[in-house]
Amino acid sequence: MMLAASLKISSKSMNIRDRKLLIESILASLKLRTVKSTRCGRLSGGQKKRLSIALELIHNPAVLFLDEPTTGLDSSTTMDTMQLLQNLANEGRSIICTIHQPSTHVYEMINQVYVLSQGYCIYQGSPHKTVNFLAAVGLHCPPYHNPADFLLECVNGDYGDYNDILREESTKPEWHYNNNNSIRPLEANNEVQVIKMSENSDASLTFTASKHIYPPPEWMRLWMLVGRCHVQILRDWTVTHLKLLLHIACALLVGSSYGDSGSNGSKQLSNYSLLMVVCLYVWFTTAMPAIVRIPAEIMIVKRETFNNWYKLRTFYLAHFITSAPVHIIFSAIYSIIIYLLTDQYMEIDRIVKFILTTMVISLCAEGMGVLVATILNPVNGVFSMSIITCFALIYSGFIIYFNHMTAPMRIISYLSPLRYGMENLTSTIFHNRPDVQCPSNVLYCHFKSAKTLVKFVNMERVNYGLNLLILLLNLVVYKSIAYIALKRKINQAN
Repeated sequence: MMLAASLKISSKSMNIRDRKLLIESILASLKLRTVKSTRCGRLSGGQKKRLSIALELIHNPAVLFLDEPTTGLDSSTTMDTMQLLQNLANEGRSIICTIHQPSTHVYEMINQVYVLSQGYCIYQGSPHKTVNFLAAVGLHCPPYHNPADFLLECVNGDYGDYNDILREESTKPEWHYNNNNSIRPLEANNEVQVIKMSENSDASLTFTASKHIYPPPEWMRLWMLVGRCHVQILRDWTVTHLKLLLHIACALLVGSSYGDSGSNGSKQLSNYSLLMVVCLYVWFTTAMPAIVRIPAEIMIVKRETFNNWYKLRTFYLAHFITSAPVHIIFSAIYSIIIYLLTDQYMEIDRIVKFILTTMVISLCAEGMGVLVATILNPVNGVFSMSIITCFALIYSGFIIYFNHMTAPMRIISYLSPLRYGMENLTSTIFHNRPDVQCPSNVLYCHFKSAKTLVKFVNMERVNYGLNLLILLLNLVVYKSIAYIALKRKINQAN
């Protein structure tokens, strides 16, 4: 609730104290004060429905649109929800909602009913006139029968096709709803009431002042969204604790498996294959979680951008700002453990380049994962990402050496982000490195000279800075296309 208030009301319009008073009053009116310290995920179904309404009441809207507010609720919770909506309507708001098969009591709580069938209006008016309306066309509701159920049965053709007759009858003015009460409609004037409350009573409300509110600037919303994303990351133990633990465990496993490959002249080809293991691990463990997680966040973004909480680009930037440090830190921890355990050549320059390359690969993989997630559903996204990674691996220069590729294959290889990561790691580990020692129990070590290995895999001329720039360019392209696809998807939904 505080986050929603911060996203909708600027600090100049209302200070924190007044925001808290406003939130307390809304929670009290929706009977949520007793659970105000409960995480949203632990609320009951009815409480979640009321919370979704409370979030939109912060800026005092004149009209509320609700899609099936009673679906999935038991009879008691349904009555509480409908009573709440009736109270909000009595305050002057227009509450418009879709509802299916309401009970008799719920049906009678509605002021005006609008029934649709096959795109045409079948009835519009007071629920108390429903029985008389149906009787006017020869459809008599049985005693003790729910008028709403009987109306739906008639519309569905259980008693014959009366839809044309009902459509014509509904145009008569005597059935239409007449608002004869004294409720004054609430104007959309961007004003909210600051309320003083009693701590011991949910019903003790005293209006003290009206304030004209203004939305906060977009940069302030960005700051708020960054904070929310940080909270979500810290609370999701699979994103932080589990992933960090697995990164450390896998780094220890891989590092111990390859042993002294960095300093053993007979294991230089294994040392070369280690670089691809590093690339693939960082790529997969970053891209796949994004494909699974992003679709769930899209549903939230659709609702909040539709309700003008923030702009899509603000959320997109906040998501990148919060996720990028996590990927950078985790990839750095993974790579430095492997670098030390495999006894690589200890130079600060090489260590920095090794870690920096894995960081950029991780960011690039996250961009690709977000792109796939915005276009495909999680099942198809995981499958497609696996295929994309396979082709990127084939053209990375590891499965097929560049000097063994045909001219068209070499051109295609420039589209593989793993190529640039592999070239940079190879350049970092092997270029201008002194010869390693050949074990005494081995007669001949062909690749003890780094120049021999680099020439064998055809990576003699590698421009580290250019490759790093190309990876960052890939990241920008992936993120840009993903943003366009996400914006298009949200615009279509709205």
